[in-house]
Amino acid sequence: IDDEAELAAFLEAVGSRCAFIAGLRLLSYRDHSEKELINKLVQKGHKKEYAESAVQKLKEYGYINDERYAQSLAENLVERKGLSVAGVKNELFRKGISKEIVNNVAESLDFDPILHIIDLLNTKYSRSLSDEKGIKRTVASLQRLGYRWSDICAALRRIETETEDIYDV
Repeated sequence: IDDEAELAAFLEAVGSRCAFIAGLRLLSYRDHSEKELINKLVQKGHKKEYAESAVQKLKEYGYINDERYAQSLAENLVERKGLSVAGVKNELFRKGISKEIVNNVAESLDFDPILHIIDLLNTKYSRSLSDEKGIKRTVASLQRLGYRWSDICAALRRIETETEDIYDV
């Protein structure tokens, strides 16, 4: 390569190609949002413009889809982590998903917070409900998951009522 312009063009092509291949490798492990993938590529040493170019190309090929990623992540967070809709929204925002997509995904979730809290209380927190200290810890944990105080109280009252009904029989 004789010319500096040719060399610059060549280096840009190589940088973009390397970022693209690194992006493909990262996507082979799991899905990422656009913002998350750009940040990871920059963190791995790729220039920001190359990372953005690579992510745009990956998006054109259909390898990156923020809506699909957000829906999948939201369902996973509700099922496995026990997060509330508010907790899911916060996590999606943290991953760089746009507000519009986050709101659409949150609306699409079939979610009754009280029933979900009751399910968590009967499984994950069943041993913690025997004393006052355990109940306080459980309530704090549920609040960290994004549940509202009123929903937590309603679920605790419903469990208490169900328990009393069992003992009355």
